[in-house]
Amino acid sequence: MPSTREYRRIFRRLFVTHLGLALLPLVALGIFSIDRINSIYDEKISAGIEAVCSSKHRALDTFLHERVSQIKTLAFTHDLAELRDPDRLSRIFTVMQQSGRSFVDLGIIGMDGRHISYVGPFDLRDANYVNAPWFTEVLRKGVFVSDVFMGFRNVPHFIIAVLRHEGGESFIMRATIDMEAINSLLQRVYSGERSDAFLINEQGVLQTDSRDYGRILEHFDVTLPNVLRQGIALVPLPSQPGDSGSKEPLAAMMHLDSMPWLLVVVDDVRESLAPLHRLRIYILLFVGLGAVLVTVGAFLGTRYIVSCLTAADRKQAHIDARMLQSSKMAALGKMAAGVAHEVNNPLMLIQENAGWIRDLLQDENPKNMVNYDEIMESTDKIEKHVQRAKGITQRMLGFGRRMNPGRSEIMVNVLVDQATEFLKTEARGRNITIEKDFSADVPVILSDSAQLEQVFINIIDNAIKYSNPGGKVQITATQKDEGKTVCIVVEDQGVGIKASDLPKIKTKFYKANHSRRGSGIGLGVADEIIRQHGGRLEIASAEGVGTTVTIDIPAAGHGKA
Repeated sequence: MPSTREYRRIFRRLFVTHLGLALLPLVALGIFSIDRINSIYDEKISAGIEAVCSSKHRALDTFLHERVSQIKTLAFTHDLAELRDPDRLSRIFTVMQQSGRSFVDLGIIGMDGRHISYVGPFDLRDANYVNAPWFTEVLRKGVFVSDVFMGFRNVPHFIIAVLRHEGGESFIMRATIDMEAINSLLQRVYSGERSDAFLINEQGVLQTDSRDYGRILEHFDVTLPNVLRQGIALVPLPSQPGDSGSKEPLAAMMHLDSMPWLLVVVDDVRESLAPLHRLRIYILLFVGLGAVLVTVGAFLGTRYIVSCLTAADRKQAHIDARMLQSSKMAALGKMAAGVAHEVNNPLMLIQENAGWIRDLLQDENPKNMVNYDEIMESTDKIEKHVQRAKGITQRMLGFGRRMNPGRSEIMVNVLVDQATEFLKTEARGRNITIEKDFSADVPVILSDSAQLEQVFINIIDNAIKYSNPGGKVQITATQKDEGKTVCIVVEDQGVGIKASDLPKIKTKFYKANHSRRGSGIGLGVADEIIRQHGGRLEIASAEGVGTTVTIDIPAAGHGKA
């Protein structure tokens, strides 16, 4: 049978194997689920921010294109004489504002760079735009939309300027776009606290305010990618100072068709991925809880398997011990039969010689022999002891022949008498008195006589062996339970058994008292045989007082078949 250390090693190996086989698919499922969720949400977020960027791109381009077309239409549908008139120009500006309040002012500028007429909230009569960059550009291109600049009004703005030639004269119609209208279009993009949308020019200068990346006319400190004119670029942006890494912004960039500006739409990935983060946590909790349950299950399952294995090994060891004991008993029976056969020959010779001596003495006159009576008495004793020895050898031969168990009806009184007779010499040698008290109504039992005789021999032998010289062994046989049970009690007045040893006394090879001869298997074998017959063997003992062994065996027809 393996040792405790070997069982622990088996437990560890089985536990690790079960745990690995159970956890591997669980962890793989968790990793796969998180990866797929990340991929799906990334795709949705990318598609969402691209859709918003494309939608705002169309709205801004439409807005700017309409405003340029409106200014061009006004410039070419009204002659200079009408536009010179401030009242007439004011009415025209009022009509422009009715279609949408997107203009701040409107002015007609001559080739000298000064206003011919002006409608608006600023005092720009003395302003001269000859040296303004936009003035040069409109003269060169005919139609020009500027970047945002400060100008004479010292306010961030951009203009739409259209050059017209009328007869021999030329003039420029100049309109300022209301930045609030642009900002209103951009702010509609905002979907969360960290969403942002703004415009930058080709030099990376902000053309509108940004929530996180600067004010208008400040430089956008991010390296711009090579964005195709007709495409959208997705660019991860750095978190701003003070965010503590709580932001993971993603920007979609797209060029406007009507302006050399770049539309930037920003969304916080972490904010957008909040449902994903929660789902990811749920998956991790599920995997963690599953791992705990799997670990507990693997531990309990492995412990159960190892306990079953231990029990099986113990049972096998018990069977092996019984087989060994049976083999020993079979060998003992054969040896006893051999010894008895060998002893019978000299006994027969002694008996024949004793008879020959008796015959010789009968031919003599007793009066002529001084010791005639003593010789005859000695001859009688020799014959008597030879008969006794022959009885013992006959029982030994019978014991050897009955090693193969077989059940038959047995009178317990007779079997106990035989066992007592077998041990009578042992008792007399130790000056032990054996007293028997058998009830006449003791029923027969169905048993193997050899096995049951072995039980009685073992128990009575123990009573003799552990009795003090001059002691007494009391054997009684009665019926119990209205004849259903036979009760045999063997009581001695010997050394007794310690209370600590009493629970272990039926264990094979266990000896409570090492001062006396014996192997320690007698009571263990006896208990096993009695249990096989459906009976019960109980031991009561007190140290220094004695021991009482009680055997209950079912009567024939009331026990095991």
